[in-house]
Amino acid sequence: MPLRICVAAFLQRSSQSVKLEVVLKPLSFPPVYSHMFTALARCSVLFFLFLACVACQPNEEISTYTTERTSAPRPPFNKEEVASQLDHTLAAMLPVDKTVWFFKLAGPAEAVARHRDEFNRFLKTVEKGDSAESPLAWQVPDGWSEKGPSQMRLATIVVPDEKEDLEIAISSLPLSGPWDEYVALNVNRWLGQLSQGELSKQAILEQTSKIETATGQATVVELSGILKQTPTMNPHAGMTGGAKKAAPPKSAQAVAPPSANAGFTFETPEGWQPGKTSMMRKAAFNIGTGDKQAEVTVIPLPTSAGPQITDVLANAQRWASQVGLPPETNLEEYIEKTEIDGNEGSFIRLESPAETNPQATMLVAMVEHGEKVWFFKIVGNSEIVDEQQDRFEEFLASVHFE
Repeated sequence: MPLRICVAAFLQRSSQSVKLEVVLKPLSFPPVYSHMFTALARCSVLFFLFLACVACQPNEEISTYTTERTSAPRPPFNKEEVASQLDHTLAAMLPVDKTVWFFKLAGPAEAVARHRDEFNRFLKTVEKGDSAESPLAWQVPDGWSEKGPSQMRLATIVVPDEKEDLEIAISSLPLSGPWDEYVALNVNRWLGQLSQGELSKQAILEQTSKIETATGQATVVELSGILKQTPTMNPHAGMTGGAKKAAPPKSAQAVAPPSANAGFTFETPEGWQPGKTSMMRKAAFNIGTGDKQAEVTVIPLPTSAGPQITDVLANAQRWASQVGLPPETNLEEYIEKTEIDGNEGSFIRLESPAETNPQATMLVAMVEHGEKVWFFKIVGNSEIVDEQQDRFEEFLASVHFE
């Protein structure tokens, strides 16, 4: 006889009562299995009812609405506009004998671009000069003007521009080491001036080009970034005093070179903070804060570069020009003797006059050791340099060449 099961279920979605009737007909199974199959059938009915109740629950509805934007939409990125707001440095390096001459044009990107071709044509006219006072000669294009020597420059070429005049700075440094490394060193120095990080030698060489000049091949590179604003030395300056043999150190922090293969060790005076070193700068320190700052550097240059590096007076004239001292000034009377690690050397002090504001002071010691001339220099705010002179002399006394 069939087994009938009636179940009433309330379906919420349709709000109607539903009567379910399930008829279970007995199958032809042995008696021993009949009760088991009856139980399974009842479980199946209950499972079906559970699914029906779950499926009939109402679905959650998603609501949407519109609101006003709280800020203006961001405009699309315009790389040309961003590039036009950067600064550019267009520089050429021209080796002549054992000296490298630098021609550098720096300014807003658009302004430099307007004069790029003129700069390249100007380079092609550079040739050797006819005297030691005029080691190079060139043809100044129409409309351009030339200024005489100032600070570290042999000359300055003024390039008129529709917005603001630009300058081509012409300067020199002795050639030292392999040419590719020398190029990379200076390019990374210019990148630092543009607030950019250093690049590998290979990456730098891939960005350079060559221009044939009347005196040889120049290596040219153009860099972009944001030029740092650096204070310039006052054009009015004088000199006072000097220093004898360095005094023994009184207070120090550590005895160690700033980097591997620096070629010397020293003791760092208290309060000196590590500065930026490079292939040329074997040590560097920063002193002071705000407007009252000074920098200490240690730079060795090869004696093979000749008198412009080894001659004390020639160097003194260059340092004097950095503070605007007239070229006719007699510098010999300001050169003092000093000694660094048993090597006799020279010391000179250049100081701005009392009426100069702000005052700047430079102390330089130079000594020849082996095949190099070592230059130890502190330059900056006069008040800071005056306070640090004793410590600078202690620093010199602690130096030991390797």
